Amino acid sequence: MKLSFIIPVYKVENYLRECVDSVLAQSVDDCEIILVDDGSPDGCPAICDEYASAHPDRVIVIHKENGGLAQARNYGLAKARGDYIFFVDSDDYLIGDNVSALLERAYAANADVLHTSFFSIHENAGELKRVELPFEPDRLYTHADMEREICSASSKNRIAYVWRNLYRRAFLEDNGIAFEESLRMIEDAPFDIKAFCSAERFLAVDIPVYCYRIRDDSLQRKKYVEDYDLILEKQWKLKLEYYEQLCRPDPSFYRDLSEYTVKTLLYILLHNIYYNRVPNRYAILKRIADSEMMTASFKWYDINEYKSRSLDWVMTDLLRRHKYLPAHLICEKVLYK
Repeated sequence: MKLSFIIPVYKVENYLRECVDSVLAQSVDDCEIILVDDGSPDGCPAICDEYASAHPDRVIVIHKENGGLAQARNYGLAKARGDYIFFVDSDDYLIGDNVSALLERAYAANADVLHTSFFSIHENAGELKRVELPFEPDRLYTHADMEREICSASSKNRIAYVWRNLYRRAFLEDNGIAFEESLRMIEDAPFDIKAFCSAERFLAVDIPVYCYRIRDDSLQRKKYVEDYDLILEKQWKLKLEYYEQLCRPDPSFYRDLSEYTVKTLLYILLHNIYYNRVPNRYAILKRIADSEMMTASFKWYDINEYKSRSLDWVMTDLLRRHKYLPAHLICEKVLYK
């Protein structure tokens, strides 16, 4: 078996057929499609069974109780037989017939990980946007190369999506690389930190196949995510743990991760609680600012590097200095009014 497509399925009744049809349209001559029904409460389980009946030689269905995306992907990994793994989200789809070209390149290079460009599309706009490679195309990166490259992983958005990579299955198994099931969301980044830092042969190829659908109702775009700060801190700790296990520590990694945390994640978390008028906003603000993730980030990244007179910067500086009440009032009365 050359390739295993792993497709977790949950509440995507309106998108599932387009996804599976686009995978079936690929001309890979020796592959399997593993549909993992994660206890979906809609018509998805029946649709999965329909495809398995119509394509018994290619489609495998796993029905399980709901356990989240990370667990569903791990179920698929445990079942997979392909030399390479391709994760596909069930509300996305593939464009054209180029997976065989990716697979050919992966085999030729004996790549542990093959990284690709991709397309994105907003479901309400309908215009494809090409997302280019953050790595040099057609260059075979060694482990030493990846130790350096991972030091800009956060700022260059290199580890955000597992579906833009093909992974050699034996490589994942030999290195114990799997998804952290305690993460309810954003589980891709720790997985890729571990994969990228373990890879001895990493190849980037500019052949876009995947189309990422931006949905207004997706998990990350819901009006409020409970305990979002705790989820992100768990992810942050796993990134550090895997990096320090597999790489020689470089100060630039910590700076890059911290800059991303301070300039991006902090505002996502504040938007989550203030824009949505969540009760106990002040208490949650203090919890965020006092977290290990934020205190370490303020230590490793000097916010004076981008010092400005904007209220966003002033509020960030207040949090850095543990001035919670004025920071809370700026968020409450001005920034997220």
